[in-house]
Amino acid sequence: MNFNTKRILLQLTLGICVAMVLLFASSTTSKLHEQERKIHAGANREPQLADPATSFFEIVLESPPLGQLSAGFTGIAPSMHMIRLDATRPLSNIDPIENPARRRFGRIDFSFALLVFLPIALIPLCYMIYKKCISRGDAEKLASGRTKLFDFVIERIFLPLLGSGALVFLVTIACLYSSGLRLNSNELLGRLSLWGLLTSLYLLSWILLFAFLLIRSASFPSATIQYAGVFLLVVFLLPQLIQSIELAIERPKGRLPLIVERRKLATEMRLDDQAGVDRYLTRQGFAPLNWTEPLPKQQSIALLNLRIEEAIAPKLKEFEDNVRSLDEMAIAASWLSPYAVAQFGVDDLAGTGLARYSSFRTAAIAFHEQWRKYALAFLAKRQILDFDSLRDAPKFKSVGEDSSQVFLFGVLRCLYFSVIALLLAIGIRKELQKLLPQSKKAAR
Repeated sequence: MNFNTKRILLQLTLGICVAMVLLFASSTTSKLHEQERKIHAGANREPQLADPATSFFEIVLESPPLGQLSAGFTGIAPSMHMIRLDATRPLSNIDPIENPARRRFGRIDFSFALLVFLPIALIPLCYMIYKKCISRGDAEKLASGRTKLFDFVIERIFLPLLGSGALVFLVTIACLYSSGLRLNSNELLGRLSLWGLLTSLYLLSWILLFAFLLIRSASFPSATIQYAGVFLLVVFLLPQLIQSIELAIERPKGRLPLIVERRKLATEMRLDDQAGVDRYLTRQGFAPLNWTEPLPKQQSIALLNLRIEEAIAPKLKEFEDNVRSLDEMAIAASWLSPYAVAQFGVDDLAGTGLARYSSFRTAAIAFHEQWRKYALAFLAKRQILDFDSLRDAPKFKSVGEDSSQVFLFGVLRCLYFSVIALLLAIGIRKELQKLLPQSKKAAR
């Protein structure tokens, strides 16, 4: 089997592998969003039951604009909360291990395939281009001046990369189309275009890095080892190091102490403590209850839970502030890692980013308190939630996303990788200047 046949088989194998990984990753991303969509479709969006102590409904974060691009924090950050008078606040149901600030690695979604797998796939692609150049003696022709650098770059490097990029582009479009992507607005078109530019600049940076290492070391095995080391550092080690530093600065507070404290208070407070209930209602601005009629058990339990939540409020506030601080720190620290910049950028453009989930969580907590005050007024007066009261009840407004901010940070992230690519291009040019002038003099 000659070299050309081997090269063709390697190209076919690599193309099939890339297509299979992209198809599998796209399917995983689509399934995650489809599962969440089905959960949201079955949500009770209107208050249930007339008793203010038991009436409940669910608020949801609307489907992301382009969820097919990245799973992001889908399945990690809660996008649906139950709102009830005596329920715990939404955030207090989140464990630190589920905290969006600690994004999990290893889920093979569409962004993982583009940002982690494709940079690895560049190694065999560069190997085929390298071997083809060696077999044709292009390096000697370039060094002797018989081939211009511009022609060499266009014919031997740019065109093969363009063909591979076209394959990735076609498979990507097919994956997105099959997963239900439809561009029915200029905003969606802008998001998709910016997403394509961001991922292209990210991959271009990896290509230029490999080219720089190859020219500098003049050895493909050595360049591969160095490239693999940089890849492991940038994609895995650096984000983990940054995360460790974040956790050292701001230790996550677990929800276990809150659970223990709630159970302790539940054993200390009595269900039939009429004086305690009256004091609580007085602190909330309501008159004491008329105890000539017995209070239904469900309403007594609700008032007990409300008193427990009031007692635990300071610790709950610390927990909420801690999670909010971790989120803000994760967003700020993402700029220290090129991989994190790309991942956060892809998530934000897809509408599955940390900032969107954090905004929804904040709005959910605020609305929960608003509903609690509304429903407590009926419970304190022993009234039911009739049609008029339900019609006038607070309504949760969907958390809108500031598209201008998304596009602004998307552009900044593109500039981030443009600078990296420019620096690598300058480094490649300097390395070539060390080789080509000497060769030209020798040729004369």
